[in-house]
Amino acid sequence: MVARAPAAAAAPLRRCLAPAFLVPAFLVPAFLVPAFLVPAFLALAGCARAAPPGPIPLSLAPEVARVFHARMTPAEVVRNGVLRRDRHGRMLACLTGANLNCGKANTARHNTGASAWCRTHPNATFVPLFASGHDSIFAWACRGRRPVIAGQVQHVDPDGYVAGAWRPLP
Repeated sequence: MVARAPAAAAAPLRRCLAPAFLVPAFLVPAFLVPAFLVPAFLALAGCARAAPPGPIPLSLAPEVARVFHARMTPAEVVRNGVLRRDRHGRMLACLTGANLNCGKANTARHNTGASAWCRTHPNATFVPLFASGHDSIFAWACRGRRPVIAGQVQHVDPDGYVAGAWRPLP
């Protein structure tokens, strides 16, 4: 017996495919869509959803190392890297490092770490990353004892990750 997609999983499929085929969304019932086909239908219709980061399979480790020009063994790549799919279905890789954030970007315009730093370092010209966080897309400084954004130093991709940290795999 083929598992059918639950209604929650089929809802984006109905919203995406119905306009593409000029069919009212209510005519694409969830019970007709096998669960394992939902991601494929979404990708074919240009409605792929980004997948969260996951482990790098050992078989892809040499390719990831090549893309990053990293001198790492496959085991090190697996231990220090993650893969994800973006909303277009492309496979992207990230290797964690001293200053690389492979998680979601922090776009908040208030930073508690920078606030704490500025309370003890008034008028500092910069707030170090260990205080503000490696995930922040902003450089921070202190005006008196208050943090201020000194500039945006990272760009965010449409899926909410730091764009420069992720590289596409061929």
